[in-house]
Amino acid sequence: MDIDYVCERIDEEKLVNIIADLIRIPSHSDVPGQEGEIVGFVNDLLLEWGIDATLQKVAEDRFNIIVKMKGYNGGQSLALNGHLDTVPPGEGMKQPYHPVVENGCLYGRGSCDMKGAVGAMLYTLYLLKKCEVRLGGDLYFTAVVGEETGGTGTRSLIRRGFRSDYAVVGEPTGLDLVISHKGVLQLEIKIRGKAAHASMPECGVSAIRAVSDFIQRLEKDLVPRLHQRIQKHVGAATLNFGVIQGGVKVNTVADCCSLQIDRRWVESETQAQIISEIEAILHEVCNKNPALKPEVISLIPSDGYFGPFAISEDHRLIRFAKQAMNMVEKSPRIAGMQCWSDAATLMKAGIPTVLLGPGSLAQAHTNDEFVELNQLVDAAKCYLALTSVICGWR
Repeated sequence: MDIDYVCERIDEEKLVNIIADLIRIPSHSDVPGQEGEIVGFVNDLLLEWGIDATLQKVAEDRFNIIVKMKGYNGGQSLALNGHLDTVPPGEGMKQPYHPVVENGCLYGRGSCDMKGAVGAMLYTLYLLKKCEVRLGGDLYFTAVVGEETGGTGTRSLIRRGFRSDYAVVGEPTGLDLVISHKGVLQLEIKIRGKAAHASMPECGVSAIRAVSDFIQRLEKDLVPRLHQRIQKHVGAATLNFGVIQGGVKVNTVADCCSLQIDRRWVESETQAQIISEIEAILHEVCNKNPALKPEVISLIPSDGYFGPFAISEDHRLIRFAKQAMNMVEKSPRIAGMQCWSDAATLMKAGIPTVLLGPGSLAQAHTNDEFVELNQLVDAAKCYLALTSVICGWR
């Protein structure tokens, strides 16, 4: 079967309509049932096309969708991975679930991150079925839940034994081949002090002041060191102070203050090192007064890997991906991505993975989220070509 023959049968209107239907279904953590409705929709769509799917229970009323299109001669297998959940719409987002096509772009919550890629992956399966393509190796489609809230679905997928020779995660890369991103560690720092009346602050020990000292010490002593720790394609390790809360009344010395930190880390670091560095500075600050009691709490799930992702540009998968994109007249660019993704979980499990999807990360999670229509078509072509190169067609 010729790749051009199948790509010529791409119907942009049908592809866009599939993605628009996905956008119409709210699927974020604030929705009752979360991804329940969209899982049902995708499952019904696959059944309509004559494609068998399995629902894998992740939590109560939450399911991953797994499709296996079986190869005929035991060739190499490929998994197309995409998440069904989105972040909630922002307060300024008008009609987030009413998709609009305007100026060559599709607007709506999830259009970019990442219902555009999920729709292109679904359409890939549809075309393979419609054109009666015989695959040499197995092709998987894994539509997962909970990526935006800790990578829940893909972690469950791996724990339950899912394996494939290669994987593609459809995060918005602008159709660049993303081979690197940082890890993430989120920590809550709590400092307890001693309450007192504000008219006699010398009788208390302010936890707010202690946290302020801690922040200043991190900025002075740690952040300059982070600037020296570089990962190819993504740059230096970073530190962000995201949330701070403390005190109960303006006329009371605050006896408790908490600070939430987002720490993006690179290959040359370890999670133990990161925590140790932060704890050392925290204890230096709190040791100045025995009334100060510090605590460090991890805010990420303990049963997953949230470290950096990297795959060599010389890896066979990247050579396959370049070959596939050239087949559909795309010039692949190697790049990195700043945010964390399920690619790290897959790679840690021994599945060579690359990130490739339509849309720009700059549009993800924004109030005017959109994806370009031509990138949706090109994404479908790239996914088709990848199945041809890796699985083999007949």
